[in-house]
Amino acid sequence: MSFHEPSIWDKAKMGLIMGGSVGACLGCLIGFYSTMKFGPGPRGYLGTIGQYALGSGASFGGFMMIGSCIRSDDNRTLTAEDRATLKAGMDRWRITAPAPEVFYANKTNRS
Repeated sequence: MSFHEPSIWDKAKMGLIMGGSVGACLGCLIGFYSTMKFGPGPRGYLGTIGQYALGSGASFGGFMMIGSCIRSDDNRTLTAEDRATLKAGMDRWRITAPAPEVFYANKTNRS
């Protein structure tokens, strides 16, 4: 039995479906509240609630799809060359803190 990891496209579809479902449910709740508070408007109750649901589902589904692609894991391991490059980049920006004596040596009593 072999296990195949889902592809990026599979993860994107899963994020779109999950985000779209959650967004549509929240859009229905918000649309229902809005129609009860402000009235249905020219489109009627079902049209207004559906517009809220579709808009919320599409936007949240898009964000979840992008997030699923960004968050996808990678099974590749770093080589020694990659590790050395990353360490050199981190060492380049590393600074050492000055000793505490530097801060207290030149201060005068200003009271």
